[in-house]
Amino acid sequence: MELLKNIVRCIDEAKVKNIKIYETKSLPPFFDYVIVATASSGRQLRTTVERVKKDGDEKRYEIRGVEGLSGGYWALVDADSVLLNIFLQEEREKYDLDKLWKDLPQIDADNLL
Repeated sequence: MELLKNIVRCIDEAKVKNIKIYETKSLPPFFDYVIVATASSGRQLRTTVERVKKDGDEKRYEIRGVEGLSGGYWALVDADSVLLNIFLQEEREKYDLDKLWKDLPQIDADNLL
């Protein structure tokens, strides 16, 4: 849970919007939480990912991989038990991961901050 709190705090400080946290523990054991958030620009998206990576280095949690960042409209950050997806608004609507995870328990990001 500490890892989740660190990542949520980090992306909240980066001012991304519409942070949704889905608890995926009941699914196959690849990760425990999925975070979906919206960046207002490609620049904010890249900066947020860099901020999470730096926070991981400082707090010694592993970022196993980052995908999609080069396109500038979506990024996936694999932080072991937490999977972070940051989209530009149009891409978030297009892929609609919130619909995919809608039946899972949600955690209120404000309660973690």
